[in-house]
Amino acid sequence: MNNQPMIHNWSTRKGISMAETIVSTMIVGFVLVGTLQVVGPVVQSTRVHANKLIAANLANELSEEISTRQFTDPDVDAPDPLGADDGERPKDRASFDDIDDYNAWAASPPISLGNGKINALAGWTRSVKVAHVELSDATTESKTNTGLKRITVTVSKGGVELARMDTLQSQSADILGFMVPK
Repeated sequence: MNNQPMIHNWSTRKGISMAETIVSTMIVGFVLVGTLQVVGPVVQSTRVHANKLIAANLANELSEEISTRQFTDPDVDAPDPLGADDGERPKDRASFDDIDDYNAWAASPPISLGNGKINALAGWTRSVKVAHVELSDATTESKTNTGLKRITVTVSKGGVELARMDTLQSQSADILGFMVPK
């Protein structure tokens, strides 16, 4: 018989215990949850900023187009009411010859000057409001022609306004001949 004491060698153990597995899974889970809480808002913020940039470009494009039109209708001697005149199709911007023709114009999805829908922007809307404003205070609308118009271009997506651009146009541009030909 062998009288040597029996020594257990715990270092030869193979595998991990169930408790170690549960603890390591919990640690990995906490790390992933923390990471997702940081990444989610970053992705959402990036999308919001991209939409605002697209909206600003759409508003700027339409504002620049409007600025190339005359202040008053070249076919009418007296100041005409705001909005598209007879012979101008309200949905066809190419027929607009003066600034106020754009009043109450809107398109969803946005359309190009040649009336081509920009299908990639479904759910987006561009709209325009033109108003006569007081010379002394451009924030105050006037019911009569003052020689100054405020053009407001609004771009929204899903009913949420993402960009608004206000510009002022003066009748003196027509008088001095500052008009860009179509």
